[in-house]
Amino acid sequence: MKKEKKFEVVKSLTEKLKGQKNIVLVDFFGIKGNESAAFRKAIKKDGIYYKVTKASLLKRAFENAGFKGLEEDTFKGSIGLAIGEEPVKLVKRFVDFKNENDERIFKVKQGLIEGKWMSKEDIEKIAMLPSKEELLSKVVYLVQSPLSRLVTVLQKPERDLVIILSQIKDKKEEAEKAA
Repeated sequence: MKKEKKFEVVKSLTEKLKGQKNIVLVDFFGIKGNESAAFRKAIKKDGIYYKVTKASLLKRAFENAGFKGLEEDTFKGSIGLAIGEEPVKLVKRFVDFKNENDERIFKVKQGLIEGKWMSKEDIEKIAMLPSKEELLSKVVYLVQSPLSRLVTVLQKPERDLVIILSQIKDKKEEAEKAA
């Protein structure tokens, strides 16, 4: 790669990294071209940016963007950069893909989650968390369930009262017919 091209790549990556709070760095190998294309297409739908680049260029871009706290081992070998808005979804996509296909395909190196650098073990724990949509649906269910039960309980005395009044009316009518 020519020096000018390297400079452009570093400049582009630096701009992309500035202000980001959720980044995952992965080591990838053994992934086939068609699998890679399908994976990129799938994560793009989730709003995740993914780029494979030379480790030295990415390291320089991180330094230019002002990031600190990166482990030196992170920038060895092939490296993929993933950026996303929702941290759980970002991490989950890579860990799930790794688990579905082959343990060797992606190895999470390090990640920046909500502005804090985390180890690969912490990243994999985050992948076990439910997504934002799942949590919101559970909250809605938990709020809605007691309310619907309360409505049912509050309606029950009214129904019982109507039934009792109807039975009293029926008895009075029977008593009037008998008399």
